[in-house]
Amino acid sequence: MRLKKKAKLTPPIPKETLIHEIYYEELSEEQTPWGTREPATKNLISHVRVDLNTVFSRDSTQKKVVAEAIIFIDATNSVGVPDAFVEESKITFEGKEYTLKKVIPCFKVESNEIRHWELEVI
Repeated sequence: MRLKKKAKLTPPIPKETLIHEIYYEELSEEQTPWGTREPATKNLISHVRVDLNTVFSRDSTQKKVVAEAIIFIDATNSVGVPDAFVEESKITFEGKEYTLKKVIPCFKVESNEIRHWELEVI
């Protein structure tokens, strides 16, 4: 007889590792007459982790920078998290402005709930 192991609950990212804070400027849905979008709101998100690692993409002819940093935002412990992240929005960390290029939602093992987001910025 084989016993089934119950799936362990996925814990949040430990709060003591979420030592940074960022400013997130979400872009508005409306475009200006010049075809650009302006920042609509700017809010502080605290208890996040910013890893300043350059991520490259390589092929046979070129090497491109995909991200200058990855920002981890926990669904439980981070404060000031918006309902959704909009790509091309502005993120400010330690006085430097970045552009959000990719949003990666990471789900819990035991359910379809988001555990944390990984934001790739350039």
